Amino acid sequence: MSAATAQQTTPSTDKPKATWRGFSLDKTNFIKAEFPDKIEGPSVWDGKELEKTPEKWIYYLTPEDIADIEAGLKHFLSLNLSLTEITKENFPLTTFEKVIKDQVQGLFHGYGFSLIRGLDILKYERKEQAAIFLGIGAYMGKTKPQNGKGHILGHVKDLSLGSATKSLYDAEEPTTRIYTTRKAQPFHVDGTDVVGLLALNTGYEGGLSSVISSHTLYNRLQELRPDIVELIKEPWLWDRKGEHAPEEPPYIAAAPVTYYKDRLYTFWGPHFFETMTRFPEVTIGEERFEAMRFIEDLCQREALNMQLEVGDIQFVQNYQIMHARTAYTDKPEAARHLLRLWLTVDREEVGWDIPFNKADYDYGYSAKRTVPLEAE
Repeated sequence: MSAATAQQTTPSTDKPKATWRGFSLDKTNFIKAEFPDKIEGPSVWDGKELEKTPEKWIYYLTPEDIADIEAGLKHFLSLNLSLTEITKENFPLTTFEKVIKDQVQGLFHGYGFSLIRGLDILKYERKEQAAIFLGIGAYMGKTKPQNGKGHILGHVKDLSLGSATKSLYDAEEPTTRIYTTRKAQPFHVDGTDVVGLLALNTGYEGGLSSVISSHTLYNRLQELRPDIVELIKEPWLWDRKGEHAPEEPPYIAAAPVTYYKDRLYTFWGPHFFETMTRFPEVTIGEERFEAMRFIEDLCQREALNMQLEVGDIQFVQNYQIMHARTAYTDKPEAARHLLRLWLTVDREEVGWDIPFNKADYDYGYSAKRTVPLEAE
């Protein structure tokens, strides 16, 4: 496998109104609504039961699928384009396109997550790995920047002090993004419609992946702690981790749960809430920290746990699924490394009218979209 470190960059041409993870920067993101007592439907599932039936949520690639992917890769590489320019048109798929479309339908009208298994990813060089992932992603939605550096291809890898590979960040600094550390990631959602992860290396020890339906969680909280349900209907403050333009606010206000057009939407990120204490003008009641701890404990007990394998591609829909990762340990020859995509889908195609701002600006102030081939 190549250890290439080249980066490809394309300047941004459009600059829609600034948002953060789809939320307004200058208004409180809150919609008053009558919430149901209970959520029902395929989005409500028992994690421990689904653990026993992986055939319900794992798709195994066929030889035909792999041949189709490789044909798309070969065509794209022949064009000598930047990785930032991958589209459905220049990464052509035939039969595998339907597989991806079925996956999208499952994300928005089924369990809300899926796993694709069977890709021998290590036989490709890094640029090819990135192209395959971006090419598949192009059939699911549009890529969006994941951080202030404009990365549309992210790297989930430990870059914190004491890393087995390289140390760039202090894991204890409040502005450090947790995906660049080996620390446990509590249950959270990402700032996009769909997040995709491609496993290149699973590390030496730990790094268990977990998912839970926030609709199931809502129902369980109604049973166990209805006071917390009321609390998460209110706006909370969320830290932008210093990734914003100088004139933009350093945090936003948004309710963790929103009920809109007969759908329950969840926004949850403990790592973006806990660091709000760094702002002297902000006071947060202990009841919210207690609620966060209770939710995390409940998720850990009831989530579906999976050990990713090299070549696995996991997709998670972020409005009804919360995901997590346990802490992990690396060795120089076994350093955990996942590629990540943030994707926005065609809302008409999936039949969802998603609330709040719909721009994909987020980190648009960086004025670039980049595909780094190594973690940075």
